[in-house]
Amino acid sequence: MIRIAQILSGLFVLILGSAALVTMLFPAVINEPSGFNAVTNYGFTNLRTLGAPTLSLAVITAIGAYRKEWLLLLPASLYFGFNFSARVISTIIEGYEPTMLFGLIMTFTLFVLSQVALHGFRKTSQ
Repeated sequence: MIRIAQILSGLFVLILGSAALVTMLFPAVINEPSGFNAVTNYGFTNLRTLGAPTLSLAVITAIGAYRKEWLLLLPASLYFGFNFSARVISTIIEGYEPTMLFGLIMTFTLFVLSQVALHGFRKTSQ
């Protein structure tokens, strides 16, 4: 069970880390597809700053997977849960658009998998 939790944590590190690095180093790549539409350098700076906390989550999750401490995986799990909640709220308030489906499915899947990993780490720590 612990091995599965570590593999899932590695997946989270990959997803969070790559998203953070792309946001910080190549903001133009995600600018329009993500709906930000930054048009000034300051807009790109704001977009880059979104990568910093995401990269922090990736580092914390990597440390948690290495140390096998479930508490260090909790921030990433909360991030996925809150991200999914925000997407659901947007879907309800702004109305459903087909492009929203991928984000809803992905964030919900990541949240469920993070719960599985948390359970695996907690089970072995007891």
